[in-house]
Amino acid sequence: MKIFPLLPFFFLGSIVAQEPATSRATLLAPIIREPIVQPEPKPVLRLDIAPESVLESKDTIIDGQKITVQEIEPIALPPIPPTPEPRPLTAEQIAARDAKLASAPKHRSLMLSCTVFDGKHTRIQGFTRAKDTTERWEAWSNINFHHFNSLPRFRKNDITYSLFFGIGDEDTIKAAARYARIKKTYIPPAIPQLLADPTTEPRFIVTKGNPTAEDLAPFIGLHELYQDHYKDLISEYNRIKVQQEREAAERLANPPDPKPDIVIQHWTITPYAPAAPTKLEILPAKTEQQTPTQTEEKGEPSK
Repeated sequence: MKIFPLLPFFFLGSIVAQEPATSRATLLAPIIREPIVQPEPKPVLRLDIAPESVLESKDTIIDGQKITVQEIEPIALPPIPPTPEPRPLTAEQIAARDAKLASAPKHRSLMLSCTVFDGKHTRIQGFTRAKDTTERWEAWSNINFHHFNSLPRFRKNDITYSLFFGIGDEDTIKAAARYARIKKTYIPPAIPQLLADPTTEPRFIVTKGNPTAEDLAPFIGLHELYQDHYKDLISEYNRIKVQQEREAAERLANPPDPKPDIVIQHWTITPYAPAAPTKLEILPAKTEQQTPTQTEEKGEPSK
């Protein structure tokens, strides 16, 4: 078991490695943001088709939903504009592009599977970055990783990380009751002993696998950010949670029509007929003919 507080860390057990030179993790965007105001829905654009322009109409009911298919008179559409010719880059533009790519910061995606137990501890599962193996590793943290929902990106050392994780919750008391109803025994996971308050000393403990220092750098960064910004992280998480609950209640009170009527209108056009390929006339191969001798011209066999 490897314990990683926010102090210079070492790998315990058979692997001992000195911590490389690191810098504290930094934010790339504010945690607390202005609430997103949803724009008014745009009106649905529909074709204004006169009844006399409908050539044929058929209604079908599929699983309680009405679908109408109509053939209408052809509608003149504007021609498709031609595709512009590609403009080759100049030598100066190529040099500027290459310089921009060379100076761009390193970027990595941090993809995790997380389960929060009783709203307190998070089990984290990831894969090592070693090229010759796909070993899975597992760690426990005393941080509720739901609080990172408003943290899409951050920087640790000279690398920008984008955070992607699937996350779920497990209530051990409710889980035990579910198992009891089906005459089974719920065995909760063995959660390592961690400090109860992550705001004073956030920690994570590696319990399975052998992640490298490169694997663990972003996790050290996440715990550094939590220590520095936990108030904003928790506040924004609670705000988003309340907003989502309010929107869910509004949808429940005013549910949209799950099966609106659908009208499909189509018309027939003359398909584009490419020019017929030119037929190549294949001439018979020329054969060399002997020039008739004087005797052959007179009808006598040559000697």
